[in-house]
Amino acid sequence: SEYSRLALSGAVCTVIVRTVLNPLELVKTKIQLGNDVEINDYAVNMKKEISEGSINTTAGKQSTSDEVGTVEMIKSLVELRGVASLFQSADITFLASSAFGSFGFGATELFRRFFTLAYFDDGSGQTGQEIILLAAAALATIVTAAVASPFEVLRVKSMGLVTARGWKEVFDLFLEEKKNGSKGPFKPGDYLPLWSGFFPILSRELPFSLTKFLVFDLLAKTIVGLVNGNLNEGSLPIQVGVGTTGLAISAASGAIAGVAGAIVSHPADLILTLKATSEEDTSTDWKDIVSELLRREGGVGNLFIGLPARSVFFFLVIGLQFFLYDYAKNIFQVGTEDLTLVLDVFYAIRQGLLDGASIID
Repeated sequence: SEYSRLALSGAVCTVIVRTVLNPLELVKTKIQLGNDVEINDYAVNMKKEISEGSINTTAGKQSTSDEVGTVEMIKSLVELRGVASLFQSADITFLASSAFGSFGFGATELFRRFFTLAYFDDGSGQTGQEIILLAAAALATIVTAAVASPFEVLRVKSMGLVTARGWKEVFDLFLEEKKNGSKGPFKPGDYLPLWSGFFPILSRELPFSLTKFLVFDLLAKTIVGLVNGNLNEGSLPIQVGVGTTGLAISAASGAIAGVAGAIVSHPADLILTLKATSEEDTSTDWKDIVSELLRREGGVGNLFIGLPARSVFFFLVIGLQFFLYDYAKNIFQVGTEDLTLVLDVFYAIRQGLLDGASIID
């Protein structure tokens, strides 16, 4: 069906993008946790070598996360553990990406069309259609967070380990830790910690989506206005997402909007990382985690540990999605309007939603 093709397209694109960018996610997690002493110390000494011209190898001291940069961490992982180490937890990333991609994109389109038929079947204007998309995206985010939470929690747990382990071993380790040493077979209630990341994921994804939408809309309109204002008389106006120039504007605006979304949602991402990798009970309140971070040296800045790596991740995601555009469209026989929704939700407002009646028919 059309929805299954859309979900499959979203899953494939998300799996490819997140697998390629797995090193950035891994580095971000290691910087946030600061628990990989060997890599941290090597990265700090590498930074000193660059700035001072000498390296002093030390061990046994856990370096502070803010001393370690993204580039130094990547180089340290490669030099000490090989290139393959950059893809630690790639197996669980595959599972998490499949859930996020298929449910996220497929559910958004499903809810969008349902709301359009139920409430705006009279061809309402752009404002009403934007409300539909935001409502559909919000509801889809809730559904996706519920479905993907176990995979995302295990992915973060896996990346937080010093040495790589398979998904089954990570799964068993996570559940054993949450049982607090109790013996006997697993009971249904013992699996509930797998959904401990639901609210952090929701708190991360909703602000990210809203911020990205607002920033994209502002940037794209501003750039298009400036470009069209300097066109020669008789030239066709530039539209966001249409043609080479329109796609370039959409990609640039989306990349910057992705960074803005990453900044706003980063504290929630950090809380998810700390909850998922904690060996204690996952019921720890997020307010306690925030209070502890604020009490440390660095204050508010501690809420944004690992932000550079995450910002680069979302900046690159947009470019990779556009790169996959034509290939996925031909492979899965998904219409231009639908795949555009998968790869750029903002262009869907202008293209897919404004032509909503023809799509639904």
